[in-house]
Amino acid sequence: MKAAIISDIHSNLEALQAVIKDIKKRRIKRILCLGDLVGYGANPNECVAICLSEAKIIVAGNHDWAAVKKTDVSVFNPVAAEAIQWTQKRLTKGNSGKLQRLKLTDSIDDILLVHASPGKPEQWEYLFSLDEAKRQFKFFKTQVCFVGHTHIPSAVFQDANGYTDFVNDNLFPLIEGRRYIINAGSIGQPRDLDPRASYAIYDGNSRAVEIVRLDYNIPLAQQKIIDVGLPEVLADRLLAGR
Repeated sequence: MKAAIISDIHSNLEALQAVIKDIKKRRIKRILCLGDLVGYGANPNECVAICLSEAKIIVAGNHDWAAVKKTDVSVFNPVAAEAIQWTQKRLTKGNSGKLQRLKLTDSIDDILLVHASPGKPEQWEYLFSLDEAKRQFKFFKTQVCFVGHTHIPSAVFQDANGYTDFVNDNLFPLIEGRRYIINAGSIGQPRDLDPRASYAIYDGNSRAVEIVRLDYNIPLAQQKIIDVGLPEVLADRLLAGR
């Protein structure tokens, strides 16, 4: 199986369109989505519609559930909460229903898909550090677990003896006897100081994973955020990649 893994679109239509175009250019026919279709950006309905049309599997992110009041928005920072409240008022009934029905986890072949963490997906834990990732390997059995949520692409492996470390290469092999937690990064709001959209390619035939970065029309996405009255900081951070 070959698949594109997308995550954290956050209503950024320009970034999502660029990624979908690249995926199709590469003739990758299967797309798997790790959630957070909405929040922060100006085009929630359009992004939900594209993901529903293009992705074979979509799991729920915390912003998706917050947009349909399944997660308490009071735990969000004020800017994120304002964007969710704005999104709640603009989602169509049909799109709200689709977000309402998203599951927290799903699997395909030897891959687990979850937005935040396999251990407690409903608690939206962030896996930033090696220790945080290391604790998660006992909660899944597949060779690979793809996550999002941090908006920072990364990969951690654990071998049969429990040795755990970061993978430092890009386009890296999936080695027999090792298991992996791989963060696909964010399409719509990267936070690793690289403003380009991020997604992952999983190639089950060649047993390899690649993180892809793409330029997109950031000024247009920024202007849309300002035009609809969302906090200006949400536009500023797109260019900063933070």
